[in-house]
Amino acid sequence: MGLIENLETAIGASRRNYAELLSLTSELITERQQRGQHSWRSLSSQPWTAAKLQKAFPSFQAARAYFYQRYGIKAKGWQTLAERVNTVEAALIHLGLAIRETPEARAIAPLCDS
Repeated sequence: MGLIENLETAIGASRRNYAELLSLTSELITERQQRGQHSWRSLSSQPWTAAKLQKAFPSFQAARAYFYQRYGIKAKGWQTLAERVNTVEAALIHLGLAIRETPEARAIAPLCDS
């Protein structure tokens, strides 16, 4: 395989992964709407990095299981897991279904629940 074929394969895989993440986000939104949940999901104050995941979880298997249960995400490495979690969480924030935990967000969250 030449360089162009490798690039085309990588681009195709990237598009499939992005489409899969969008589909998972859509499923989360639909499930939440069916449950009648309108409160915001609170997320960590900063996006995930591979290093933060490694500090937060005792093993990759534990991190993968947690995010699979929470978002349905599958990954084979720390970096891929961080990227996919951040994509889903960014979509949730963009759609108004989640907020990042910052002092400002904590101050306005009670106002939004009213």
